[in-house]
Amino acid sequence: MSAVWLCIPSARPPKQANPVLQKWRDMGYKIALWLDDRSNLGALSPDGFICAEYRGYAFAVNELIRTCISADPDAEWFVIGGDDTLPDPNKRADEIARECSEHFCRYAPSTDLGLSVVPTYKCQVPGCVAAHIDNARAATLGVMQPTGDRYAGGQIDRICGSAWIGREFATRAYRGNGPLWPGYTHMFVDEELQEVAKKYGVLWQRPDLTQLHMQYCRESAAIDSPAKEAKPPDHITHDGYTSEHWEKYQKIFNERKAAEFLGSELL
Repeated sequence: MSAVWLCIPSARPPKQANPVLQKWRDMGYKIALWLDDRSNLGALSPDGFICAEYRGYAFAVNELIRTCISADPDAEWFVIGGDDTLPDPNKRADEIARECSEHFCRYAPSTDLGLSVVPTYKCQVPGCVAAHIDNARAATLGVMQPTGDRYAGGQIDRICGSAWIGREFATRAYRGNGPLWPGYTHMFVDEELQEVAKKYGVLWQRPDLTQLHMQYCRESAAIDSPAKEAKPPDHITHDGYTSEHWEKYQKIFNERKAAEFLGSELL
């Protein structure tokens, strides 16, 4: 049976993170966490984990996904985001995974993208119609972003902030170095992911799925909640929420976009 892993760093106190993580477990997800404090491990009880110094969101998620792929041959889809993001309440993990695999088989890129590596995943989609591309690659060569959450005017439309990343994309993107560009500490990781997925024709945005981002700036749990000014919580200690950080990484993003995201090539 295929497995879907939630792969995220978590620094929130367990009493705050656990209710969120339990919602993912209840909907059929496995959970892999990057923790910088081993004392929280027992309270959080993830299915997989890395305890190490935090080196940025992209680095942490790449390492978690790589670890899950090595440890779980059934791992097909990996969900990113944060410990303040909720799963879609209406569809379980295996159902969404099946829909994603069917979609990317059916709407695989019309060219082979120069891929030459032997597939690592055997397509399980009955009657796959992607005759023009090896369906073993097509089924998880994709990035799917639920866009039902209309928080802050629908900002999710321009980013892949809580994306589903397929195994083949994860193993082939950035020349096989992981699905996220590690040059970002926090900001613009999700925006580049969307741009790169679009570049290779493997982005699927789904307004029928909702993964609420219960960010501290969110005014309410309403699906169309506006953002409000608020102080970041105490557990956020990195520089991801400063104007200096934003300006630094916006410059990097713009330069990389102008260079067509050099280094993102698929194996």
